[in-house]
Amino acid sequence: MGPDSASSAGRSSMMGSMPPPPPTPRASEVGRQLLTALGYGGLPVSLPDRTPLEDWAESGLMDLTRDTAGRPLRPRGVPATVARGAAAALVAVASERFGRSPAGGELDGAHLLAERAALAVADGDPGNRHLRRPSAAVSHGGRARFVPAYDGWWVLHLARESDVELVPALVEAELPGHAGTEDAETVEEAWAAVEQWSAGRPVAEVVERAVLLGLPAAAPGETPAGTVPWSADSRSALGRPTRPGAPARVVALGALWAGPLAAQLLGEAGFEVVHVESVGRPDASRWGDPGLHELLHRGSEQVRVDFGTSAGRAELHALVSSADVVVEASRPRALEGLGVAPRHVLGDGRARTWLQLTGHGPDQALRVGFGDDAAVAGGLVAEHPDGTPAFCGDALADPLGGLAGALAVAALHRPDRTTRVAVSLAGVAAYCRSAGDVTWPAVLPAAGRPRHR
Repeated sequence: MGPDSASSAGRSSMMGSMPPPPPTPRASEVGRQLLTALGYGGLPVSLPDRTPLEDWAESGLMDLTRDTAGRPLRPRGVPATVARGAAAALVAVASERFGRSPAGGELDGAHLLAERAALAVADGDPGNRHLRRPSAAVSHGGRARFVPAYDGWWVLHLARESDVELVPALVEAELPGHAGTEDAETVEEAWAAVEQWSAGRPVAEVVERAVLLGLPAAAPGETPAGTVPWSADSRSALGRPTRPGAPARVVALGALWAGPLAAQLLGEAGFEVVHVESVGRPDASRWGDPGLHELLHRGSEQVRVDFGTSAGRAELHALVSSADVVVEASRPRALEGLGVAPRHVLGDGRARTWLQLTGHGPDQALRVGFGDDAAVAGGLVAEHPDGTPAFCGDALADPLGGLAGALAVAALHRPDRTTRVAVSLAGVAAYCRSAGDVTWPAVLPAAGRPRHR
């Protein structure tokens, strides 16, 4: 359902109502700021001097952010510049503390942001979904869309079959021929019903209702930016690590992209990594993004555990108890039910670092968020010339969150302290949005193609 001229003007006004961005930074400046915030202000950050526009183009993100005619769309924020700076900071910290660093010190954070698309193309990319979309209002993964409301735009992400099944509850009406399956016809009927229902309601109302139902949804720019893309608290530990002299062990409980990326980057910095996967709910990236899954789990131990049995839960408890670092991106109720929530694990007083990755922050830990919708919540949105929103890159909040989490853990983990680090995908996106903006010249630089490591 297309917007009429009056509401279109309202949406354009909404997208342009954000305060003017600060002066655009360089990646080296971002890296130094992040190191200073972590207590490593004396470490050098050396990067080739590029403008944010050059970072954006060279990363492959410009190639991924185009309209249906192939023209580059203007992005808000500087995610590629922040990612380059954060990766340089990670390299500096890891080299200083552990004597080694990801990618042998040659980690380019901007390339991480387009890596899923690059790997999908290398895998043959069934349907070419990462390069060809019916509209820039549809995400590269194909499951998130911008939807017009009465007074603006919002994004809904039907990421799972259960999300499609919730659409009748969202719109308070049965779908024609709805059979509870995720065939293409049913999905399109669901989107048509959402657009019809949304058109006469304000953004705040539709997002609130979607979130209450457990659907991944957001309004553009709803998340305020912090001064750093994480929060952390630390206290002296009563007990030392149980494996003195051995590499710090990361037990990774996260699936998809952000959590596995954080664990993989820590592994390249010298940590020992164990990925734990549920037998009953395997990581969907195994079949959805097999190239990315293989890359993010390369060189680490992978353990499949049946959480539904007492033996499986005992195995999970033993694995988490052995961890020096826990990386998790689970909903609190799931961890509580398994007896491995932070209050259970950190209560033994042993030195550990716990990295919690959420869609929208610990105070909204029950709210579902994925990389595409969380990026929009943080304000990482591209625009058509008329102000109509479009997706910026590919699920940007996921790799940004994983990179920020790895940097914070590498810098803050101590063998004599218990530390909790929280990274919100929407919050990292908001940080990138607030750091500056891309100034578009009359002649654009050549766009690089998405690349992978």
